[in-house]
Amino acid sequence: MSRLLLEVFFSINIGYAGTSTVFCAIPSASIPFAHLEVYLNQILHIRQTDYVRGYFEVWVPSLTLALCIWTVFRLSRHLSFTQEVLRSAAGVGILLCPSAIWVCMYERNGWSLQWPYKMVFGELTLALICLWMFLKAPWPAALWLGISAFLAHSLFWFWFTNDGFHGLEWGIPGYSGPAGLILGFCSALVWGLYIHELRQPHIKTGTVHL
Repeated sequence: MSRLLLEVFFSINIGYAGTSTVFCAIPSASIPFAHLEVYLNQILHIRQTDYVRGYFEVWVPSLTLALCIWTVFRLSRHLSFTQEVLRSAAGVGILLCPSAIWVCMYERNGWSLQWPYKMVFGELTLALICLWMFLKAPWPAALWLGISAFLAHSLFWFWFTNDGFHGLEWGIPGYSGPAGLILGFCSALVWGLYIHELRQPHIKTGTVHL
């Protein structure tokens, strides 16, 4: 059950982050979906002004991409390669998503990546180290390390993207908004649950490595 949940959450997370990154790097790619949003708003009788909110614009291609990714996981579910992707690459991908979006935004807008913004790369390095320790450490220590690291990672990005601990800005439809933060945190928890289930036989036999 945890594997199916991970496939779903990871697919949505990557689909959402991938779509947001493409729209950030190539703004013209979002134009057809902006027109689609106006059309859907008319069908659903949602008040439409000159301002396109962007929810359908982002979520329609995100869920479409997520469905494609999840279909690949389902078709290849018996391959050892797929299990390896879910075991290790999924965790790395979940952690990398916020950094990828942030770097793309700064590159597009020509903002400086100097200090203090370089601390993002330091935080990412620490998060990846914690992820490696979560996979390799004895389970009781790995459990607390994983929970603490995932929580700290999410709090850091909440603080960083909101310029402090302020209210969530739900007007941002892309992955850089609160939906991406919540989805990333939930995906990380589901991935941790999946790793826990994988490690159960090793815990019972006294071994700790996957």
